Amino acid sequence: MEVSNYSRKEFHITLCFMIFIISAFIGWTYETLITSIDWGYFADRGFLNLPLCPIYGFGAVFLLWAFHRLKNPIIIFLTSTISTTLIELFASYCLEYFFHMTLWTYKYWPLHFQGRISLWSSVLFGLFGVFLLKCVYPFTRKIALHIPAILRIGICVILLLLLLIDTYLCVRNI
Repeated sequence: MEVSNYSRKEFHITLCFMIFIISAFIGWTYETLITSIDWGYFADRGFLNLPLCPIYGFGAVFLLWAFHRLKNPIIIFLTSTISTTLIELFASYCLEYFFHMTLWTYKYWPLHFQGRISLWSSVLFGLFGVFLLKCVYPFTRKIALHIPAILRIGICVILLLLLLIDTYLCVRNI
């Protein structure tokens, strides 16, 4: 099944948003599991009330936009590693400057820079990039092709409204 020319733009927008939500959820799950295991108790790693870490969603959409045509997993890994590391570094500076917040630190990890980024986390994000482009994106695209446009758009609008409301409530309380 292929998308008609008329609906191609709407399809790509909703697909990108679905990838954003899925990746933000996977990121929240990863962060929460790793931290909970490390700390020995449940640690919700999200900034939001929803189980989402938006930085993973933004990183995923960027990777999808920039590298979706790449086929070689090694090239995908290298470009994902570099890109996501720069995104994480930039995001840490922005959060600190605009919100006076530090949402993560790698100061206890080996090979870190100012506790903002780490070689090991960068390697993990490179692997996530390969997983995203080789598994998550093709699977999500295949599923999205079978969801009627009106339903896909409706789901995305509802999720976007929930995300915006949650973001507003969380930022308001800073």
